[in-house]
Amino acid sequence: MLSKLLKHEFRATSRILLPVYLLLVLSAGLFNLFMHLADRYDVRALNIFRAITGFTFFVTVFGAAVMTLALMVYRFYKNFMTEEGYLMFTLPVTTAQLIWSKLITAVVWTAATVLADMAAVLVSTIGQDFWQNILPDLSELWHYLDISAGQTALYAAELILTALLSAMASYLMFYAAIALGHSFANHKILLSVVFYIAFSVGLQIIGSFAGIYSIVAGVEGDWFYDLDPYAIPHLAAGFSALSTLLVGAVFYVVTQLTLKKRLNLQ
Repeated sequence: MLSKLLKHEFRATSRILLPVYLLLVLSAGLFNLFMHLADRYDVRALNIFRAITGFTFFVTVFGAAVMTLALMVYRFYKNFMTEEGYLMFTLPVTTAQLIWSKLITAVVWTAATVLADMAAVLVSTIGQDFWQNILPDLSELWHYLDISAGQTALYAAELILTALLSAMASYLMFYAAIALGHSFANHKILLSVVFYIAFSVGLQIIGSFAGIYSIVAGVEGDWFYDLDPYAIPHLAAGFSALSTLLVGAVFYVVTQLTLKKRLNLQ
């Protein structure tokens, strides 16, 4: 049944996000075109169009990210907290399946948006001097750091894993805040915002204390100085992944228990 929920969710969200991606690529192409034309021909109108298409492109890049986040959170709210919730919670599925259908869809579309933004940046810089200037510098930096291809691949894999876990935890924090806010009879949206702010502040405080403690413990214990410099990023990535996984698990449990036992659709 989870597969059917995912199919329905991807179909509903693709109607909005696929046109956004198309607009993103088109704006990148127009920006690139007018940059080439303005560089080749000293015409004021071309410079104006370059500025307009450049502004449109950067707005579209950030807009795609904001649109993805807003849409994924709104889908959770609309399907579970409004009148549609009466239908959704009568389906022959578990609460966990409902949550995972939203979470998997949100993470996949978030990754797709990141890739779309990266592709748009590449399109906007094709044929420009940007890559000719930066690629030699990156190559020189890579050789200076003396990082092997295997280490580079491992760093990239750890970065991707941490990013995916962070996206999951971020969406689950939204879900938990919305679920808790709508467990009350009045001021549901306001309380959802309050819970989200409280979660954010709480995580920042805990993260600050954890960071200070780890630094002090490492310095006093002398183990930090004995670490291989190339092992430090792996250690940081592992700690980040585990802590993010723990935070996400807490928000998942809060969301599931609230939807099962305290949901108030009145």
